[in-house]
Amino acid sequence: MVSSAAKVAPAPRCERPAPAPLWTRNFVAGTFLNFFIAGNYFMLMVVMTAYALTVHQAPAAVAAFCASAFIVGTLFSRFAAAPMMERFGRMPLLVVGCIAEVALSALYLLNEPVGALIGVRLAHGFSYGVCSTTIATVITSVVPPERKGEGIGYFMLSITLGSAIGPFAGIFLANNFGYPVVFAVASVLVALSIPAALLLRPAPATKVKGSEAAAEAEVKAAADAVAGAVAEAPDEEAREDAAANRDEALAASTRVPSTHLEEKISAKVEHSPLARFVEAGVLPISVVCGLLFFGYSSLLTFLTPYATEIGLARAASVFFVVYALAMFVTRPFTGRAFDRVGPHPVMVPAFVSFATGMVVLAFAANDWMILGAAALLGFGVGTVQSCGLAMAVRVTSDARLSVANATFYMLLDVGVGIGPILLGIVAPLLGYANLYLCMAVVGVLALALFLVVAKTEKGAR
Repeated sequence: MVSSAAKVAPAPRCERPAPAPLWTRNFVAGTFLNFFIAGNYFMLMVVMTAYALTVHQAPAAVAAFCASAFIVGTLFSRFAAAPMMERFGRMPLLVVGCIAEVALSALYLLNEPVGALIGVRLAHGFSYGVCSTTIATVITSVVPPERKGEGIGYFMLSITLGSAIGPFAGIFLANNFGYPVVFAVASVLVALSIPAALLLRPAPATKVKGSEAAAEAEVKAAADAVAGAVAEAPDEEAREDAAANRDEALAASTRVPSTHLEEKISAKVEHSPLARFVEAGVLPISVVCGLLFFGYSSLLTFLTPYATEIGLARAASVFFVVYALAMFVTRPFTGRAFDRVGPHPVMVPAFVSFATGMVVLAFAANDWMILGAAALLGFGVGTVQSCGLAMAVRVTSDARLSVANATFYMLLDVGVGIGPILLGIVAPLLGYANLYLCMAVVGVLALALFLVVAKTEKGAR
């Protein structure tokens, strides 16, 4: 008779590990910080042209540049943000950038001359670009890899809320209380970003200060430590687990190209001076999203005069509220779907929705068509932006996240920045309705380019 002590113990049942937490203190604080700086940006952007026209009696072109100078400053910051993060560290740079945002917002209260106002707008755009790129880098580094799409979708809702609340608050305060109150409220709002930044406690890897080589050295040291654990593993199962952990640590130090196109571009840029400022692997998807944002710029520039021309100005006044609500409702679902099934089933409908929304807008004959177009465009732009960023960063090493985020946002800024200039030339020739039909074609072209870029993507699931 075999004693109970001699009985073989049953093998432990393998349980699926619980998903890594998403709503950590870092994620919540970073998302709120992004909302504060985005709300400040949109609140001031919508009133700046009118402020320059009415208070400073500036010519129309100069008044418009008082608003768009912010975008110019932001574009320059995309080139500088990654090297600055490498030199000073992400968290110190973020705190200093938030303080600069508060100081520059307060300067509007001094009622400076137009020339000085443009200078402040340039500097403010630069500080905003540094802050937005840095916080995006921190957040994309702390979101669990298996929840990138979901996490970035929630994070980008902070911009959605800022784009809805900021313009509404700016116009309401300007019309009822005057521009000084707008500037004061904007300053208080962005001041809240400082305690939010101080609450952030990212993982040590996100605090790397110095060159990329220093970051890679840390990863290599971690991998070597895990390699030692492989040799000392007591049984085959433990050795397999340790080896898997080692492979993950080694993979974190390099970017694995997602497509053949990415591989070709990476090979050309990797050893060039551009590598310091541009992450070659994210250029393809960044160009796709930048092209879509070129089409989106037509909404910012011409929606109000177009709606006035066709007698639907009332619906246009709440267009961006419906647009933001569509983003807010759909982004969490599209982010989780992106993590489960990959980019194609999520992003292809978004491109189609964008093109359809532009067609509906071009043929709008009543308020409901304007608002329907807003919902379609909100889903399209919001999904492409968040999922495009997830595609860009999900296989980027932590040491290159700052460059990847800067590259992605740089192409979005280019699309939004050159759109009003080029479209302003052709709009008088085509008319607004035909212009929006052309933007539908731009959406189709962006879809075709996306299918080329993501044709051979690996590891989509």
